[in-house]
Amino acid sequence: MDKFVYISFLLCYNFTYESRDIVAKLNNEQMIDDIRCLALDMINEAGSGHPGIALGAAPILYTLFTKHLNFDLNKKDWCNRDRFVMSAGHGSALLYAILYCINENDYNMNDLKNFRNLYSKTPGHPEYNLDNRIDATTGPLGQGFATSVGMAMAGKYLDSNFGNKKIGLFDYYVYTFVSDGDLMEGVSYEAASIASKFNLDNLIVLYDANGVTLDGDTEENYIDNIVSVYTGLDWEVLYVKKGDSIKEINKAIIAAKKSTRPCLIVINTVIGMYSKYEGTNKIHGKLELDDYREIRKEIGTGDKWELDKANLALYRQAIRDRVDDNYNNWYHDYEEYIKGIDEAEVNSLNNIINNESITLKLDKVIDTEKLFTDKDLRDVNYQIMNVISAFVPNFMGGSADVSNSTKTYLKGREDFNSDNYTGRNIAFGVREHAMGSILNGMALCNLRVFGSCFLAFSDYLKPAIRMSAMMKLPVTYIFTHDSILVGQDGATHQPVEQLAMLRSIPNLHVYRPADYKELIGSWNEILELGEPSCLILPRGHVKTQEFTNQAGIKYGAYIISEVKKSLDVILIASGSEVELAMDLKEELIKNYIEARVVTVPNLDNFLAQDSDYINEVLPKGYRKVVIEFSNDSKWYKLLDLEDDFISVNDFGKSGNEEDILKDFELDIPSLVMRIKNKV
Repeated sequence: MDKFVYISFLLCYNFTYESRDIVAKLNNEQMIDDIRCLALDMINEAGSGHPGIALGAAPILYTLFTKHLNFDLNKKDWCNRDRFVMSAGHGSALLYAILYCINENDYNMNDLKNFRNLYSKTPGHPEYNLDNRIDATTGPLGQGFATSVGMAMAGKYLDSNFGNKKIGLFDYYVYTFVSDGDLMEGVSYEAASIASKFNLDNLIVLYDANGVTLDGDTEENYIDNIVSVYTGLDWEVLYVKKGDSIKEINKAIIAAKKSTRPCLIVINTVIGMYSKYEGTNKIHGKLELDDYREIRKEIGTGDKWELDKANLALYRQAIRDRVDDNYNNWYHDYEEYIKGIDEAEVNSLNNIINNESITLKLDKVIDTEKLFTDKDLRDVNYQIMNVISAFVPNFMGGSADVSNSTKTYLKGREDFNSDNYTGRNIAFGVREHAMGSILNGMALCNLRVFGSCFLAFSDYLKPAIRMSAMMKLPVTYIFTHDSILVGQDGATHQPVEQLAMLRSIPNLHVYRPADYKELIGSWNEILELGEPSCLILPRGHVKTQEFTNQAGIKYGAYIISEVKKSLDVILIASGSEVELAMDLKEELIKNYIEARVVTVPNLDNFLAQDSDYINEVLPKGYRKVVIEFSNDSKWYKLLDLEDDFISVNDFGKSGNEEDILKDFELDIPSLVMRIKNKV
């Protein structure tokens, strides 16, 4: 044998032998116990947390991270990493402990000691932080389950659009860890149904089936046969009898990865193993000092914060050996793949991989004179969205069974389904809550997504919208049928309090454009910011106002009609009520009252401006009247008198637009009298 080849052979042999030797010497059971103890140390130090899940479920997460989860130790945002969603987010101490054991560069011992402390890297529920290797760890139960469905859908879309039979650039798995409480929440059922409909075989749900929630045994409030339910939904269902067996858990995950359906692994665990309260709800959210000490004494290797350092070193080496080549191998495939596609496709792929900002300016690519003459704002929005879809390949979304009414279908972009994952239109069915949560998961995979329904039903979406805002995800919620004037369906379909609810959510941009110009400006800002947004549109037609513009969106409010001689009153309005304000201005002139009209497409943007600009638009010493068919108290920040908010403080009624306006005294004659009597 050639000397060089022989030496190379020996080096390769020695490396392989040493690597196998490390794995052979690794004490998995001791490692799991050390992880349990670290989690308990964190909970004890913080004085709060959930010890039961840390003790009972440690083997599940250990097996997943040690043997299956594909990631890169250095490139945390690698686009083809497997995703892990901890839907049972109250078990975050367990997750932090495992991540520390995997790589001290992500979390060090001081981070663990600062668990749940202000500004620490280890908050009680971390939600989302890729810098610290958190794909998603949700607090509200069920949210993570549905979010993982969105991640799996994004994986299918990306894999079908970028890759070929030989090269899979996006062939990642999505694993989500769920509790009994997650499956009780209705959103998980909605999402599970969608996952089955779209045949998401890249989704694996690890169910910590310990039969205990905070208030007691699940038998007291839960009769669902989960195996039957998910089998009925056409999921693959696997069962692990011994939830502390690495061998059984590993075998189940291997089988799940081979499944042609989304897979639920029911893992029979005991909450609070080793605790004096083992198997009961008393260990769910409380750790007594004597119990903590006895558990650590039984399964620990030393004092508080101590673990077997030699075993830890072996574990970290085993992780490195398993994942070290993941990214490099993928990047080789990436380089091979881009050789066979054109420059535009390469740019599209790179924009998604790198989560690039969108620089599209709609006013530069839309001929408004041809497109937007005499159309309802919903129809105008349909045209705008279709222009966006032509320039932004990762722009996709759907509706909760109302796309014919919300007009949010992307023409020519096909439907996303199990036969065609390249489609960009998603039929969510009547599942508003799951739609929002799924959109969050898709946005976490660098897609620019939207979902739509009627404004009155945004209440169903509130938990998901809150999560979008908390994680600052580029999800756009399109809500139409925006006021009591939607007609004869009655109060249930007529929004009143929803605008106040949406505007009260931090980090959420709420746009209510008055016409197509403000609508284009709203979309320009939505695309540029890449942050959670709501677009509020009327059902019917609105007049295009002469002096509205796109640029005013960033200021939130601006003047669109000025007085000729004296300023008697300032009319402030948003959305379709701007047209009403303009009509009211003309009637007031006949009564010798001159009004300035201010449009407010984004109230929060306006309130964020400096005092000089606000006083320029709304000078002090002049009467100001707000017209909006909502009960949003935020408007009072602009007013001197409470009675100057022309609002709706009751639920709507069934009737045509004209009759409703008269009944609520929101018709022009009534408004003229209301203003005239106080000028």
